Amino acid sequence: MGTFFRRIAYFVCVVSMLVAAFLPLTNTAYAEESQNKDFIRWVDNKVPYEILRSAYEYDVKYHGSETVDFDFVKALAYLAVKNGNKFQIKRDIKALSDLVLSLQKGKQIDDYFGSNKYYKYYVEAYTAIFAQFIGDYVVEETGEVGYGLKNYHPFPKGYWFNHADDFGNARNYGFKRKHLGHDMYGSIGTPICAVEGGTITELGWNRYGGWRIGIRSFDTKRSYYYAHLRKNKPYIEDLKKGDTVQAGQVIGYLGVTGYSYKENNNMSCPPHLHIGMQLIFDECQYQGPKEIWIDMYGITKFLSHNRAEVHKQEKDYHAENLRKTVNSEWNR
Repeated sequence: MGTFFRRIAYFVCVVSMLVAAFLPLTNTAYAEESQNKDFIRWVDNKVPYEILRSAYEYDVKYHGSETVDFDFVKALAYLAVKNGNKFQIKRDIKALSDLVLSLQKGKQIDDYFGSNKYYKYYVEAYTAIFAQFIGDYVVEETGEVGYGLKNYHPFPKGYWFNHADDFGNARNYGFKRKHLGHDMYGSIGTPICAVEGGTITELGWNRYGGWRIGIRSFDTKRSYYYAHLRKNKPYIEDLKKGDTVQAGQVIGYLGVTGYSYKENNNMSCPPHLHIGMQLIFDECQYQGPKEIWIDMYGITKFLSHNRAEVHKQEKDYHAENLRKTVNSEWNR
């Protein structure tokens, strides 16, 4: 018997050595392949809410215009190149106004920096962030059609919240790191709405985020992270990994869970939602050290202009009169 077990141990040892030797080669090969690809590897989102709101108002005003070709994303990219990504609210709102005047005279936004590599970078970066934020929509319950914000604030109408720009602040539970999300304070049990539609990729307990949900957008360019959900009942009934949700849909409830190996444990801090947005230009950025997380403070202020109406039905809250993208395969 002793000989038999020694042979088994020897076999396991050999297999382990082969796997250990092979994995670095495959990982290195993948890393080299990824390194040679041409894709954006970092985005520093510094656009203030006031600039987002001003550009949005111009976009809505001139939507469908035959004389003024205003584009929300290109306008932001124009400003970022013009100001070196150092935004100043008063100055840049004036720059937007001047840009519109030139567009009214027949100019195009691309005429200014169209061949500039930084302009191209910002167009791609802001497209990755805002691709599904603005567009034509229909409200199925009422038949209303319109053009404007399609994505939703995570807090529904009628529920209080408070927040400040805390992206990049120090965190030390487990290890020292930067805060790669945005904390929004509210009352335990507040319904939490999906900012954007997508597929649930993560659902369950995490020692840092507590009860959390990960949702990847249908175009796969963004992944949203909702963490510290409520103890005992963090999610709406029957929600599971692999489900699809739409923008504005209630997905769970605000809480204060996390910072524990033990499931269903509350932290010693005020109740809040940790929300994060990750950008994905290549699959190697989806999970691991190459992840790109952006500051959502200005974005959540921007989304406060579109908050879902929710009402309780039996065990859970449900959103009503949601804006759905017109003629889209992503209307699930």
